[in-house]
Amino acid sequence: MQKTDYGKIANTYNKRYVENYLMNIERELKSLISTNNYKNILEAGCGTGRWINCLNHDDFNIYGLDFSLEMLSIPKQKKHDLNIINANAVEIPFKDNFFDLIFCVNAIHHFPDKKKFVEESKRTLANKGMLAVFGVDPHIDKDWYVYKYFTGVYENDLKRFPSLDQLKILLPQGGFENIKIKSVENISVKRIGQEVFDDPFLEKHGNSQLANLTEDEYQKGIEKIKNQIEKNPQTVFTTSVIFYLVTAKKI
Repeated sequence: MQKTDYGKIANTYNKRYVENYLMNIERELKSLISTNNYKNILEAGCGTGRWINCLNHDDFNIYGLDFSLEMLSIPKQKKHDLNIINANAVEIPFKDNFFDLIFCVNAIHHFPDKKKFVEESKRTLANKGMLAVFGVDPHIDKDWYVYKYFTGVYENDLKRFPSLDQLKILLPQGGFENIKIKSVENISVKRIGQEVFDDPFLEKHGNSQLANLTEDEYQKGIEKIKNQIEKNPQTVFTTSVIFYLVTAKKI
């Protein structure tokens, strides 16, 4: 399984939120916090701070954790009072029973040991605390043109991303109950011909999938797209992705 060098992605990462700000995920996250009155919260894999920055820190204590110093430098530029920590999500540097909520957004596939992340979440969550995982499942949703034109990308995603079915097994084994799954955001975009090159996700460092490719592998994919447009200028390039939310309570 290939790992992503986020030092190369950090400066362009936030372009994805210009394309789609994922407001439904934001609403769902805020609702989880307000409905349950959570006070101590951790985002595992907080990256450039999109999610910790959107929350009202006056009502609770929120911490962001990420392994990439380059990614963590972005939220520091915007806000200086954020509690952000450079650490690994499979070795959470907090005491037992500290958090009420641990969440991650489109990040769990980067954690080197999903089982250990679940175990660490249980250890650091208070009794009846919640683990909330927002993410996609390429085992179900694979209608993304990138998978078609870039060799090996889909196969690598199947290795990196835990499926919903795998999470339904992993969470109870890790000491969680009351597992719930729901779709929270549906991304559906169709670009015709040359419009595909306006997609920020098509840039080499626009996402982890393409960043993991060698320059030669990336250019071969771009050439495939160009050749297809030359054959048919009206070729439709589809992105159809569903973000799911998996929640579970610590036993």
